[in-house]
Amino acid sequence: KMRKMKDSGIEWIGEIPEDWEVKPIKSLFSFGKGLPITKDNLIENGSSVISYGQIHSKNNIGVQIVDDLKRFVSETYLDTNPNSLVHKGDFIFADTSEDLEGCGNFVYVDKEEILFAGYHTIILFSKQNINNKYLAYLFKTDAWRCQVRGLCSGVKLFSISKKILGQTRIILPMVHEQQQIADFLDRKCSEIDSVISKTRETIEEYKKIKQSIITEVVTGKVKIENGKVCGKYDTYKDSGIEWIGEIPSEWEVKPIKALFSFGKGLPITKDNLTETGLSVISYGQIHSKNNIGTEIRNELIRYVDKIYYETNPQSLVHKGDFIFADTSEDLTGCGNFVYVNREEDLFSGYHTIILFSKEKNDNKYLAYLFQTDCWRRQIRCCCSGVKLFSISRRILGSTNLILPSILEQQQISDFLDKKCPEIDKLITKKEQLVVELDAYKKSLIYDVVTGKKECVGGGKFR
Repeated sequence: KMRKMKDSGIEWIGEIPEDWEVKPIKSLFSFGKGLPITKDNLIENGSSVISYGQIHSKNNIGVQIVDDLKRFVSETYLDTNPNSLVHKGDFIFADTSEDLEGCGNFVYVDKEEILFAGYHTIILFSKQNINNKYLAYLFKTDAWRCQVRGLCSGVKLFSISKKILGQTRIILPMVHEQQQIADFLDRKCSEIDSVISKTRETIEEYKKIKQSIITEVVTGKVKIENGKVCGKYDTYKDSGIEWIGEIPSEWEVKPIKALFSFGKGLPITKDNLTETGLSVISYGQIHSKNNIGTEIRNELIRYVDKIYYETNPQSLVHKGDFIFADTSEDLTGCGNFVYVNREEDLFSGYHTIILFSKEKNDNKYLAYLFQTDCWRRQIRCCCSGVKLFSISRRILGSTNLILPSILEQQQISDFLDKKCPEIDKLITKKEQLVVELDAYKKSLIYDVVTGKKECVGGGKFR
């Protein structure tokens, strides 16, 4: 039997079951503000706090508090700011977001404990001491968040105020059905999340296998002949590079300066980018997940005005050169680069360092060497930073390279050009599965919390 539906009056939600209510959010919640603190007020141990950074964290699933999100502040705030304490049934929303997608990010307080809302947060205090888990799922939907996003202002940073949240409306089934929906989604989402988690673990394993193969081959731990691994080299010697260890006796160790000179990318910002013009790659694209390092993909390219041909020709790169990012938000990204494998004109952009090849060599072997952790450790041990790591020309210039003969370099890069795409294909397939599972989960939540599908006995829906 189909349930009767009615118009919710909320554009993005459409029809809802006839016996469901539409209420302003203010009828269920009052609004408060998180602690007036900064990151500098955080300490090692004390009273738990969750701030906007943790709300935007990839570890935040929204519908419950996980321990990874908690930071700590002095217990003196229990006396000075008790109005920033949250309780079971409340919500903590981030009051800023770097993109529209994050507008509406929150965490639901699913258990009673001493917990503060932190900096850049808005508290929704539940007026009724009830289980609001159903609303936690509703707040995750794009359909509900469109009310927030339509009111947000910003370009580089979007602001979410109490006023904006206070203008939204919520849809409410009967209390027993809210519980049914929450229980159903807890069970189904847990099943989907388990599959996603295992898939991501598989992806990480594939990445480790790829990294291991590259490292073994480019450091001479195995020998490549006729496109295959054919055992080890006859003799080895100490490379003199602590993190690389022994290399084949015939291989050379050279300072990077012997093969490259150094240059700097365009002195521009994001505001100088244009819709069309001259191709450019900046540090943002170098740190992009779409950058595989060993070749330039079209999705990495942005554009600048043609005037830079005349004003900054020294920032043009050519086939065989490398573009390194000169900053990184973590140590893992220190050493991220892209190899210039194309002939067409291309500029190195903002926050980049250019390695100009002194000879017209195919440097693909080096593109693989630069991907290894053992080579990058030369950079990482010199990098300075806490919140942002700086990679200078001096740091890059202090590194050493290990070099087989040109013929062996070619054999190695040909072997890896064939082997790595095979692994990348498996990774892409698994990543696509994660995307599909995420989409299915979002669709399921939307269908159930808006009454498009009805939960029935035994945790099923129709």
